[in-house]
Amino acid sequence: MKDYAAFERALDEDKVYLDLDYNEICTALGADANALDKLILKEIGYSGRELVDFYRSKFC
Repeated sequence: MKDYAAFERALDEDKVYLDLDYNEICTALGADANALDKLILKEIGYSGRELVDFYRSKFC
């Protein structure tokens, strides 16, 4: 859940989706992209990539 919270913060507060794709965000956070993707999918029903794409389409 630590990575999930860091990912959420990176999107909401740091707006990293403006410059980085999902894998780059995970690398910057030191998070396992596959494990985090599964958790995001379980929690909200979107993959990590879909969520980043959503943020880009909604907030750019």
